[in-house]
Amino acid sequence: MRTKISFLIIFLLFGLTGCSNYTELNEIAIVLGLGIDYIPEKDVYEITYQVVNPSENAARGTGSGGTPVVNYQSRGKTLSEAAGNASNIFPRKNIYSHIQLVLISEQLAKKESLNFIFDVFERDAGVRVNVPVLITRNADIKTTMDILSSVDKIPVRTLVGKVKNASKVLGEYGEIKIYDIIENLTNAGSEPTISGISITGNPKTGASKKNIESMQKTFVFLNGIAVFRKGKLVGWIDGKKQKSLQIIKNNIQISSLRIHCDEKRYNNLLVNHLKSKSKVDMQNSQAVITIQVNGFGTLSELLCNKDISKREVIKEYERRSERELEKEIKDGIIVAQKLESDVFGFGEILRDTHPKKWRKSKQQWNKLFSQAKVHIQVNLNIEGTGMRIKPYPY
Repeated sequence: MRTKISFLIIFLLFGLTGCSNYTELNEIAIVLGLGIDYIPEKDVYEITYQVVNPSENAARGTGSGGTPVVNYQSRGKTLSEAAGNASNIFPRKNIYSHIQLVLISEQLAKKESLNFIFDVFERDAGVRVNVPVLITRNADIKTTMDILSSVDKIPVRTLVGKVKNASKVLGEYGEIKIYDIIENLTNAGSEPTISGISITGNPKTGASKKNIESMQKTFVFLNGIAVFRKGKLVGWIDGKKQKSLQIIKNNIQISSLRIHCDEKRYNNLLVNHLKSKSKVDMQNSQAVITIQVNGFGTLSELLCNKDISKREVIKEYERRSERELEKEIKDGIIVAQKLESDVFGFGEILRDTHPKKWRKSKQQWNKLFSQAKVHIQVNLNIEGTGMRIKPYPY
């Protein structure tokens, strides 16, 4: 009996002393960026992977002077097939749990619904859904992901940093993540938006180490917000109009507002607090949207020779600020109405506040939104003038 027990213990110990599914670090590839494109000539998806080059990212590395990342592509009729075909090209197993950015080409976004693109991301437990997404505009995926930056070794990390910085400083862009897109695709009454990026400069130079060493750099910049309808890219919102999205969705942190102070010159208002509230109703078979915006800010630049110590001058600038912000919001809504895409989520507001009216309207909501009456009321208070009151003489 003792012999049998001893044999059993030894057998169990042998079973617990190893890992049958372990993988050595030199057998894996850490994927930081993923770009998805469509090749119409072949009718296939093309995935571009941005993988860490460990020897060039070590703190005290013995690097060979190569690039800090390696980009390579694989193709397939489905995204899963393309991912599997990567094993024919790259000698290591891809690990997707560290992805920092997903890029989608403009060409693919116009052809294919986002539903098909993001289906695989939601099903695969190895991919996080809190990853930011961008659309390449007037540029292909491979070229965009090849551009090297002197600020950050990892190109995709540079792109993520630009979106975060712009959302904090300009208020014109928001960090859209995979789960935001999935939520807008599955919820009736709202359409997704994704920030766009483009390339300026020479793409060939941008993909080489010359771009890091030269003062004349090729770089990628944020360029508009892509508007979708039923999952497909239908147009863009550009410039100051982009701010309307962040204001209505209450995602804005800080923004700058340019104010006319005379025919030629402008003042600048730093808006550091904005809060909006929207109401949506159906009246005589027409959608009526009411938006109330309240905020305050500080004069950050004064280029008109007016005495801002006087309350009436401040009041005048407040009225001009309100008109300017109202115009930016309205212009953004008009673009979305022309594209028949409710990217602001007004349909969701109608669904939550008037469910019976929503049930009658939801099948044709984008059409109703495009013809909606929009009323905007803006109240802005100037609460400071910075470190100086008296303007310079102009």
